[in-house]
Amino acid sequence: MKKKALMVVGRNVGQFLTKDMMDELHEMLDLTVRNGESLDEQDYAQALTDAEAEIVITGWNSPLLTQFVVSQNPQLKYMCNLTGSVRPMVTREVVGKGLLVSNWGNLIGPTVAEAALMGMLSCLRRTVRVAFLMHQEKGWRGNGPKDVESLFTQKVGLHGFGNIAQILVRLLDPFECDISAYDPYASDEVFERLGVRRVDNLETLYAQNKIVSIHAPKTDDTFHVVNAEILAKMQDGSILINTARGALIDTNALVSELKTGRIMASLDVYEQEPLPEDSPLRGLLNCQLSPHTAGPTPDRMIDFGRAAIENIRRYGQGEAVLHTVDLRTYDLIT
Repeated sequence: MKKKALMVVGRNVGQFLTKDMMDELHEMLDLTVRNGESLDEQDYAQALTDAEAEIVITGWNSPLLTQFVVSQNPQLKYMCNLTGSVRPMVTREVVGKGLLVSNWGNLIGPTVAEAALMGMLSCLRRTVRVAFLMHQEKGWRGNGPKDVESLFTQKVGLHGFGNIAQILVRLLDPFECDISAYDPYASDEVFERLGVRRVDNLETLYAQNKIVSIHAPKTDDTFHVVNAEILAKMQDGSILINTARGALIDTNALVSELKTGRIMASLDVYEQEPLPEDSPLRGLLNCQLSPHTAGPTPDRMIDFGRAAIENIRRYGQGEAVLHTVDLRTYDLIT
């Protein structure tokens, strides 16, 4: 007998699930589909009850799964989230009481690492200044920056050494970079396996490397951990990459440092998003900006749909579900 499921993903479901993939889900499940954006807490509880759903499939714009909703639906056992952060879709209380929850896990890693690599290359090649030269000033190489550099053999520091940073190490391999990392939670085995030197403190990491790429989570301890003091330790001409979370950097301190022209930055995330139109980061030619798009590119969204289908198959056959979210993971995901 097919498991009963409710999908409440919203209008963007097509980003993750093609028609063929939806057909596959319907073959696997007794599936009810609702637009989750229109469901309040009471409606959500009733929709799960009407569908007799043992599985709920969620994603961006899904309603919040609260303890009240769960209490009205004792048959609900598994929440399969198509996206990363589950906080907007399920409360900590529900996770703590044992509902099985999964997300896209480490699958986002390659595209974020790719974006960090792009930021490094872009800053080294001074692409913001070159683009301004070509488009706005109608110039040519004689008028362009004279300090363009290569990534080959550069010293790269990784602030955080989780999945994304580890993938980035592999992407950097052809460039023969000297790589070190700071992460008090990563094991020595990971450092040894990837050939990366462990650095014991952030001051040393930021002072010793030409390029520093941030890959740490947003927690109370990491808020503004990259402050004026840390930034002042960076070498002249060094580069700061942030594809993690904007709140790790004290924006005012970074703006002050960038305005000196001493360092460069490539930023995809910000303390305030969307980035305000009058942000002092805008217009700085030594700062590459992108609008929080380092994550999955549209062509890779279906990877998460495939992963969700695989997890639902695993659940239905009594196998271990991949990319599960426990309380520790819930607290780190932002």
